[in-house]
Order: sequence, then C-alpha cells, then structure tokens
Amino acid sequence: MTDTTLPRLIGRTAGTADGAPAPTLLVIAGLHGNEPAGVVAAERVLATIARRGLMLRGGLVALRGNRRAMAAGRRFLERDLNRGWSADAVAAVRDGAEVAGPEGEERRELIAALDQVIAATRGPLVVIDLHTTSANGVAFAMVGADPRQRAFAARFPPPVVSGLFGRIRGTLLEYLASAGFLALGMEGGQNDRPKSALNHEALLWLALVELQMLDLLAVPELDEHRARLAGDRGALPHVVHVHHRHALWPDDDFRMEPGFFNLQRIQEGELLARDRHGEIRAPETGVLLMPLYQSLGDDGFFLGREVGG
Repeated sequence: MTDTTLPRLIGRTAGTADGAPAPTLLVIAGLHGNEPAGVVAAERVLATIARRGLMLRGGLVALRGNRRAMAAGRRFLERDLNRGWSADAVAAVRDGAEVAGPEGEERRELIAALDQVIAATRGPLVVIDLHTTSANGVAFAMVGADPRQRAFAARFPPPVVSGLFGRIRGTLLEYLASAGFLALGMEGGQNDRPKSALNHEALLWLALVELQMLDLLAVPELDEHRARLAGDRGALPHVVHVHHRHALWPDDDFRMEPGFFNLQRIQEGELLARDRHGEIRAPETGVLLMPLYQSLGDDGFFLGREVGG
C-alpha cells in the first residue's frame, strides 16, 4: 500500500557552513493525519526562503509523518503513529523486523528518512515536531526533562508544557530527545483553524533566527511572528507541568463536555466529561490540556499545575 500523491519530503534547503559545523533544523509535521497545519507552515517557510533567495547557515529539512492518514484526513488508519517509539523498536525495524499495516509501513519509511537526515548532518541536529489539537486554545510548546530542551523552549513566547512525555509513552519526539538531539514539540492550536498554521510558521521563523541560521534582517516580519505567539499566550503562565492523564479504553464511550480549551484553568470538582460509568470531574484545581473532541485517540485530557507566571 503506497500513496504517491503525498511525498515524505515536504522540502529541504541547505546553505553555508562557515567555521563551526552549522545546525540542521528537522521539521516533522503530520504525524497525525488530521493535523495538516504543520505541513502548511513548513511549505510556506520553504517557499519564502526560495522566493527571497535566503541563504541559511546550515540546513532545513521538513518531513511528513503519516502520509497515508493525511491522504484520508484521519488521525491514523489502524494505530497511532506517534506511539511505540523506542531505541529497541527502531533497531528492530532497522534489522528488518516485519511491520504490519499502514502505520507499520509508515514507521519503516519514516525511520529510513530520519536515518538519511541524521547521516547527512555534520553539525547539531535540532528537531521541531508540529502538532495541533481537537480542542480550541492557545499554542504551546512541549519538552522533556532534559534541561537543554527546557532552556531551548524558554526562548520562544508560547507557554511551555513539561511532563507530557512521562504521561504519553513512546512518542517520536521523546525518542529523538533521548537519542541526544535538541527536540521541541509544538501544539499550534485547533486542527483545522488557519491560525494554527500561522502559529507554526511563526515558530519556525523564530527558530531559524534563534539557531543563528538566519540573520534578524532576513526576516522583517520577526517582531510580528513573536507578537503573534506572545499575544496568543495572553495572561497564561509560561510553564505548566502535567501530572495527570485521563486514559481511555475503546468501550469507554468518552464524551468531553463542550467548551473546554487548552490551558484553561479549572476548579476541583468541575464536570469535565462523561463516559459509560457516569460523570468525570476534575480531581483538583489546575490547568486543562488537550481535551479530546475527536473520535480517535486514547487520551481524554491532561491536567497540569502552573510552575511560573
């Protein structure tokens, strides 16, 4: 089963490497097939770089994640491609382990593409993984426990969420971070809103400047990009740590109550959702993340605590 209408490579561009080895920025978009905003953003950035004749210090590579699910407009076809990533699992695929189903083929092809990028990289490799959510709300960054990841995320305006990797096991971003690469995830907003692609585009331009791959003068809209992400944050805290995941089972009949959004402050006892067992209320006061408003997915919602303002 192969879909030739959506190539794995969104695009790439390479520049100079004067002095020390220059970084490569690897952008991964569409790991979930119903999240096209990251692909749109990467395409726009690459097109603008080409149109303006900009020369990067280093390289920019953008890859599609789940091509088959994107073609179908679904989060996934048989199983979530953004689960089950580990050093052992990747090594088994490299060694020729049989892969089953459309997501198995996607994983094999994506590993091969990642290996090509890593092999061609001479300087630091920085990974940005672009996502959106089924709920409305502000854009936010996702990081692991490594202080380097947190320090990198803190250089950007969106709120930073830690602890998700500990609650969601086996994400591609967690695997790449554990392999030693500087890695940052971004939830850009609601799946189909044009604003989500604009948020992702803003982050990519900021990243190219922060990594010194482009000069400030090469991106005259930089203040606009920064203001977009800073304004989206509003009065929300800059750091939230996730400590609770409401996991779902296929027969739960989970239904989130309407109107919730990402990084919304909620109160202990507040009615959040219902399932076949009855009402689901907030176990404590905190911050709500990624409330589920789509049919596919095994995470009902997450709860976090504000770390700082």
